[in-house]
Amino acid sequence: MKKALFLLSALALIGCDDEDVVNTVSGNAEVFAVTGAEIGGAQGYTSVDSLLNVYQIELPDEFPSGTEETLDNRLGSLGIDIEGTGCGIIDTSGDVCFGAGSDTVCVPDEVTKLGIKLYNIDIDEVKRAYDNGFYPKLAAELLGDTYSDFDIERVSCSSIDL
Repeated sequence: MKKALFLLSALALIGCDDEDVVNTVSGNAEVFAVTGAEIGGAQGYTSVDSLLNVYQIELPDEFPSGTEETLDNRLGSLGIDIEGTGCGIIDTSGDVCFGAGSDTVCVPDEVTKLGIKLYNIDIDEVKRAYDNGFYPKLAAELLGDTYSDFDIERVSCSSIDL
């Protein structure tokens, strides 16, 4: 019981949204990966595949990204049950990087916003999801200096072409 109270207090202090608290109490967590991006001069969101093929913008191999179908299948092939999904955007007008230390992977300057798909999974599966190309949403908030400071704004999936 003390652990649960501590966790809830910590979540309240760092400003997690209500959905994060509900997920944590129910034993779930959110992980995400990038499905598209908004770039200067383009209309709407561009798929990750089109970034390189159409706009010659190369994302690092370690970048947490893929098509919606690829990401869904990756979690399924790992045997990770998806409790729910959602979508969001990350404003990249400042430096946005994923990872820590020498493993940091940053968003190219041409990208102004990232479109992401959020997956609600069992909290015990977060490490395995991370090891297979997904980033835990709370880790970005909890780990502070090891991740760039970015906010995820929840949006309808159709607004980022999913």
